[in-house]
Amino acid sequence: MIKQDYLLRMIQEIITLLVNALLNRQKIRKESWVEYDDITRQILEVPSENLKDMSADEIIQRYEGDPNQMGKTELAAMTMLKIADEMEDEHLVLKSRLKQDGLSLLEYVQANSGTYSIQRMALIAMLKG
Repeated sequence: MIKQDYLLRMIQEIITLLVNALLNRQKIRKESWVEYDDITRQILEVPSENLKDMSADEIIQRYEGDPNQMGKTELAAMTMLKIADEMEDEHLVLKSRLKQDGLSLLEYVQANSGTYSIQRMALIAMLKG
């Protein structure tokens, strides 16, 4: 139970960091990104870089049945959105797909998690606007 609570806290802290960076259009320093990426890899059990090759449906299926399903799904969505935000415009198709999949995952979490997040709603509104 303690491990579960700690994992949930870590997921929420990372999500908050990413939401703030995305909403404020801030870049994450390279050192912070490396640390964040290591923690994300441990939580999601997949390197962040591999999320580029996964669809929203694959991510939902990957964490189905996991006790932290919604947290991990939201963390994957936020990571995809941040990767897209940091990506150069020359990769426009991939950047667009990552944003769309990230948005789809956030909407899935909002509809199915049983929790309401003002941060999540603000980010969804920004991405749709």
